[in-house]
Formats: sequence, C-alpha cells, structure tokens
Amino acid sequence: MFEPVSKYVRRGFIVLEESSRVEDAVRAMRENGYGSIIVTSGGRPVGILTERDVLYRVVAEGKDPKNTRIGEVMTTPLVTVTPETKVSEAIALMSSKGIRRLVVTCGEKIIGIISLMTLVGDSTGRAILLPEIEVEERVKCPYCGAVFGTVGELSRHIDRIHIGFGLLSDERLRH
Repeated sequence: MFEPVSKYVRRGFIVLEESSRVEDAVRAMRENGYGSIIVTSGGRPVGILTERDVLYRVVAEGKDPKNTRIGEVMTTPLVTVTPETKVSEAIALMSSKGIRRLVVTCGEKIIGIISLMTLVGDSTGRAILLPEIEVEERVKCPYCGAVFGTVGELSRHIDRIHIGFGLLSDERLRH
C-alpha cells in the first residue's frame, strides 16, 4: 500500500483527439486490448473515454457512434497522479471520485494508466494488495477513519464502501 504507483503503471495506452469518432475509439480499444483511451485537445490530455462511457453515454442513449465525437461522451476532467503517488493514496482518490482509472503523469508528459483492478487484483486470479492490519480491540479504516470491532468488519467495510461490493470476497463468484 505504501509502494509508488509507478510499480503498477501500464505504459501502453491509446491517445486520440476529442474530435475523433466514438466508432474509431472503440475499434482502437478492441484492436489493442484496452478498456480506455486518453482524450486530448490540441495535444493536451483533457479526459478519458472508457468502455463504460461508450455503453452508458452512447449505446444506452441511442447515439450513433459514427457521428458522435469522443469529446462529447468522455469523462472529464482527467484525474491524474504522479509516479511517486502511493498505492493507498491512488485507491483513496479513485474511491472518492468514483472512478476506476487514473492517468499517471510527470509534468505534462503522460507516463501511463493505473487501474483499480491492477492495484487490488483479480480476486479469482491473484493476491490482493491490502494494508496489513494488526488485530486490536478496535480497528480503524485507513481510508475514512471509521472504527470497527473486528478486522473482519473492517474488511467488509473496505470491500463495500471503498473498493466495491464483492471485489474482496467470494460473494461475486456466487452470483
């Protein structure tokens, strides 16, 4: 949790101008195996277009991806962190903003993308990065300061409130 995000950053990414068509963006995501595109205006990063943006803001609203520009449906403003940002800080930022990806920048230069899934892992395939918590009479949430009677209660709280229901447990495998 105290490691820098630079250890987990995905350096491969796609950049398109906000005037590009959604159809072209989706094609580029599919061809490259990415779930998002960094959107620029005049070469400067201004937003991000994710698969979810396309699904909710284009498909669900009946817009034509051939005639819709990515600048119309992207998520903006772009939330960024530096390579030195601690993993725990990145997770807390994503949680507070309700987002799943952060763009890692060094000054004006884009270094890559970090995702919540990269940081917490796929619970079915690998270990999950979580803070080590000593067993005490009462335990405190490292993200919001809430106090709990057991480590199990704290774990369920982090799972439901800060990460997303079922991500840290086997609950999502039962549904």
